[in-house]
Order: sequence, then C-alpha cells, then structure tokens
Amino acid sequence: MTKEEFLQFLRDPEVCKEIFAIVKKGGKPATPAQPQVVAAPQIQPTPQFVQPAALKVQPTPQPVQPAAPKVQPTPQPTKPEATKGSGSLADKLKFLRGHLDKVREEEQIAATKVEEKTPAEKYTVISNRRCPICEKDTRVVKTKSRINVEKRDLDYCIHYKDFDPYLYTVLSCEHCGFAAEEKKFTGAWPNKLKETLREFLKQNDMKLPFVEERNVEDALSLFELAILFSEMTDQSKGRQAILNLNAAWVCRCEGFAERERDFMEQAAENFAVALENERWPINGISDDMATYLCAAIYFLINEYDKATNWLGRIMNNANLRSRAPKLFEQARDMWQDIKRANKA
Repeated sequence: MTKEEFLQFLRDPEVCKEIFAIVKKGGKPATPAQPQVVAAPQIQPTPQFVQPAALKVQPTPQPVQPAAPKVQPTPQPTKPEATKGSGSLADKLKFLRGHLDKVREEEQIAATKVEEKTPAEKYTVISNRRCPICEKDTRVVKTKSRINVEKRDLDYCIHYKDFDPYLYTVLSCEHCGFAAEEKKFTGAWPNKLKETLREFLKQNDMKLPFVEERNVEDALSLFELAILFSEMTDQSKGRQAILNLNAAWVCRCEGFAERERDFMEQAAENFAVALENERWPINGISDDMATYLCAAIYFLINEYDKATNWLGRIMNNANLRSRAPKLFEQARDMWQDIKRANKA
C-alpha cells in the first residue's frame, strides 16, 4: 500500500472507530468477526516526464606542448670583498681606471670614423665663386690641404698617395655650364668674349650636374669643355696644350692608358704651334719648359726620334745651362735614357 492509499484508508470513519476500540482494549483486536473493510479505490499516479539523458560530448584532444627546457640562471660573478684596510679608496680607483679606459676607447672609435671618410670628403671643400659669364654665384669643388707625394714623372705629372687633385683642375658653373681652370675662371673677361659665350650657351645646353666627388669621366668631360671654350675665345694653343696635358695626367693616374696617349699627342702638337706663334710664359710655363715638355711627351709615348729633335733644341741652347740649370740637367738625363732605349 502506498502512502496515499494508507492515508485515504485512515480517513474512513469505520476504520477510525475500529482503531479507537483496539487502542481502548490495550491494543488487542476484538474477537467477533472482523468487519469487512472496503478497499479504497486505487489512484493511479500521474506519470512524470523523464528528461532524456544529455549526450556526453567528448572533448577535442589538445596537442601536448613539449615541456620548455629549464633555463639555468646565469651565475652572477661574485664581487670580491674589499681588501681589509683599503676602505672605499680601492673601489674609487677601480672606477676611475674603468672610466678612463672607456674614454680612451671612445676616442679611438671617433678617430677611426674620421679615417673612414672618403678621399673627396677629406681633401676637398665646396666653396662659392661668381661665374664670369652668367655672373651668378655657383658652387665649385676645391682641394683644401696638402697631399702626400709618391713620385714625379718626366713631364712633371705628380702621383699623389691617397687622392688625385687633377680631377678638380677645372671649375664649372652649375647655372650656365661654362668651364675653365681656376685662374681663367676667376680672372677678368672682356665684354665681347662674355657676350660670345653667353649667346653660345643660350643656344646650347652645356650644363653638367654638380657633383662633390668626381670620377674620371666627370673630370675629362670638364677638360673637354674648357678646351672648347678656349678655342672659342682666346684661341691660345699654349693654354690648350696645358689643358690637354693635365687631362693626360688624370688618365695616367687613373689607369686610362689609351685616352692618355690621345691627350698627350694633342698636347705636344699644341705646344709646338704655341712655341712658334705665341708669347710666353703661358699659365706660368716658360718657352724653355714648353720645349722640354714636348721632348718628355714624345719620350713617354715611345716616339724617340721626335723626342730627340726637341731635346736637341735644349742641348744646343748655350744660355739654357746658366738660365735654367735644373731643366738642362733633366734634358741631359732624358737624352741618356733615349740612347739606352735605342741600344736595347
């Protein structure tokens, strides 16, 4: 019997009387026949809705990360204990020595950085000059310090140790394109020649880009312009000869042997014409030196017969020994060199 059925049974009055009688008699049931007990109607319990069991979701297996290696801590150097009796003086001296070492190291690094400058940065400076043709201020590159000399050739070409100043012989205007060696660039110009060049430069764009550090092609292009402008204005073969010779020196110092010979031959031809027709000195070169240079040029390009002819003019000049003894000795030494070369 369920609990609900039992409670329903106790609510019946007849059942209650019987129970009361039993309790009164000491809990013993009555002897007469037992009264018929009417069974209580059975009440069907309301079926409860059973929740379906939730599906168990299997967790996605996670990749196992390898255990990170244990990093052992770097043992810190133990500071030595101060010597007894030294106090803090030893520590101060140690600090000062370390500071001085650091200062010396920084000075050495700074000195190294200075040495790492390019030759152009070390030996040149940019300055301003007024162009004699367009009369505008223009930037020009000038050599700024003395350079160590390695050797000197027979035609006075100087080989320098770390830098070639011949690359910067010609100055040029970045506005109009006029180019000339410094003495001519900064000198006075007649108005007629200025007008001639102005008209030419208006009709022909001759400007080259300004560069602080020139290469061989930059320098030779400026030499060609300077020679062109000389032909248009003063028409001095002596000056053109010197420009051609300087250009040849650039080629020699930079290893352009083929172009060097072309400039050398042109220089010798111009010197020869100038010695016959022009007044000397030109650009600080005397006629005696120009004669010697003709001989030296032909000697260096292995045309010994032409070199001998020009040397003969010097050796047969009675006054040259007293007037220019050093030049005479150089010519005599070259004569001996030609004799040895012909015998070989």
